[in-house]
Amino acid sequence: MKENEGYKNAFKSTALFGGVQIFTIILKVAKSKLVALWLGTTGYGIMSLFFTATNLISSITNLGLQSSAVREIASAHGQNDEEFLSKTVKAINRWVLVMGIIGAFLTIIFSSLISRWLFDNNAYVISIILLSSVVLLTGIWNQQQCILQGTRNLILLVRAGVFGSLASFLCSVPIFYFFREDGIAWAIIMTVLASTVVTYFYASKVKLVKVQQTPKESFTLGLMAVKLGLAMSITGIVANLIEFVLRSYITRLGGIEDVGLYGAGWAINAQYLGLIFTAMAKDYYPRLSQKSSDNKALKAMVNEQAEIAVLILAPMIIVMVVFISFFVNLLYSKEFLAATDMIKWLLIGSLMKAGSWSISFVFLAKGDSKIFLFNELVISCITLPAYMLGYYLFGLVGLGYAFTFNYTIYFLWVAIVANKKYSINYTITFWKVFFVLMAAILIFPIGEVLWNANYTTGVFLIVIISIYCLYELNRKLELKSFFKYRIK
Repeated sequence: MKENEGYKNAFKSTALFGGVQIFTIILKVAKSKLVALWLGTTGYGIMSLFFTATNLISSITNLGLQSSAVREIASAHGQNDEEFLSKTVKAINRWVLVMGIIGAFLTIIFSSLISRWLFDNNAYVISIILLSSVVLLTGIWNQQQCILQGTRNLILLVRAGVFGSLASFLCSVPIFYFFREDGIAWAIIMTVLASTVVTYFYASKVKLVKVQQTPKESFTLGLMAVKLGLAMSITGIVANLIEFVLRSYITRLGGIEDVGLYGAGWAINAQYLGLIFTAMAKDYYPRLSQKSSDNKALKAMVNEQAEIAVLILAPMIIVMVVFISFFVNLLYSKEFLAATDMIKWLLIGSLMKAGSWSISFVFLAKGDSKIFLFNELVISCITLPAYMLGYYLFGLVGLGYAFTFNYTIYFLWVAIVANKKYSINYTITFWKVFFVLMAAILIFPIGEVLWNANYTTGVFLIVIISIYCLYELNRKLELKSFFKYRIK
């Protein structure tokens, strides 16, 4: 039925990228397990801090192009003008290359300062200098992803994800095995290099025409993406700066081992639930951008995506919450079990994240950089203090509390702003589904405190939540006929 088409599009894109994510998760699980066994919490903490440093530099020099470029390319692609699309891609490619080189030089220049900030010594200066290449490669990789996303070459994007993950795994794991902690920097470099090469190969298949473009023309045309990207760049810098300061704080207060536990817990949350958020970033955002001038259509898409997201996420979250000790031991080792309580609340907070992301993409799709920046900076004012206070008072689990608290505030905030600004809001149908699922999930962690809830309670909740979600999905998608449906 026509009224179900939006739900089907949202579900199909989630399923498409979810399938890739499952493959990626399997590889990351295998890699995480090996790294945990070979490096332990300390080695995992060092690797986590390296990623924090390169992410911060990348966010400063990338100018938010990893997000704004998608919108500009999608807009150019929607005009069915190959020459204009090719010019847009070429201009943004040049911006990315120049800013990536600048980022690499900044990493080298500030390598000593970064080492002292993160590790309280200069022992990792050489490693950070080597990682300057990661800053350049990350920019190139992001831009090739943008080309595939913006032109909606979803099959090529899927293939790039699958084979990029496989290449990264094969190139990095032997380095971890033979060199252990001494090979962390080289393993990270090979991981990003392999993904970049594979993604570049698939992006080169996008049909573009050869165009002549002077540096001035590239600057002018690319500046359109940069203007929107600057707002995203500021928010990206703030987010990565928060991570940088937080992990430095954890290092000083609790040690590199706690940083490793935090990084491992964050990885489980991001990898396991990544299929939903990957679908939002890869397909939902470009679809919103194409309908950015139609608020009625945007409202429908927001609600459809949000409902599908929470209905898929909820069963995954409750399974992980109930059996988290088993999964941590399976994915890492007993050394990482101290992170289990924190991970439970990271998972619970991700249901809030799904709701907030569904509506926050509206601001990006409309190119409303001022409102987007305002929203992100407002929430940033409470994010770092909440994390630091949570860790100081409750240890690692306090970081989970803070994550859930932050996304609760953010969820409510963006919903209010979108309603005031564009009259885009969540329907009663969504709120009913959301509150039922959140209440059901919360029964288990609350029950552990109040009546020592065990696996019996957990399995009962898994069954109830799964049946409810399947029932709702069937109402919206008509699952029996769904697989005959194709995205238009």
